[in-house]
Amino acid sequence: MRPGHIGYVGPDLGVDRHAPAVAMLSVGLDAPLELHTGAHGVIRTRSSFAPARTPHRIVATAGWILALFVEPAGIPAIADEMNRTAGPFGLHHRRERELIRLCAAERPDPDRIYRLAITGEARPADPRIEAVANAIRAHPARTFRADRVAAGLGLSTTHFLRLFAEQYGTTFRGYQRWVRMSRTIRDAITGTDLTRSAIDAGFATPSHFSETFRDLIGLPATTMLRAGIRFDLGE
Repeated sequence: MRPGHIGYVGPDLGVDRHAPAVAMLSVGLDAPLELHTGAHGVIRTRSSFAPARTPHRIVATAGWILALFVEPAGIPAIADEMNRTAGPFGLHHRRERELIRLCAAERPDPDRIYRLAITGEARPADPRIEAVANAIRAHPARTFRADRVAAGLGLSTTHFLRLFAEQYGTTFRGYQRWVRMSRTIRDAITGTDLTRSAIDAGFATPSHFSETFRDLIGLPATTMLRAGIRFDLGE
């Protein structure tokens, strides 16, 4: 887990259909994946990209996978690195082989994997939007209303929401959900009770957190936390 991205290398955890609030890159490390979509059916590919809020399901045909969730603020979209498309989905990352090689290391380096997945020159970031995103990350439990934030920036609500979606690749509300979910998991794996972590991060109830996690990740949070995963917080 890092500011701006969360990655997983390991066996398929049996996720259901889900729609992450940020972009997602998936790579089959030992064999092709099955990308289960709605309109485009099941696509067999070694790597796939799904934009934020795009419902899909990844199934490993064999072996391990890489799942990388990325906030695209200030960097080229992963979509630019895919060789083919199927509707909103990208297929066959240009550096597929190198990603597989890095993930095969005894202790994969999360930062090297991330840098390889995202290449190219950074896009200029709007400092107003970046400041809002920083505030959301610093205060996940706070409720940020789009109309009030927009007024504080001297923008219309519609214009602010469009700028935020363009820079962060997801909706203003969706980004707040993602930050709260990420903070909850981070606190839980550092020793805080999961229920306490969810409430501290701004969820109204533990069930609200559970529903959000399943919607964004595709499985119960308790399943992930009990899967024996070694977490690397970069600290």
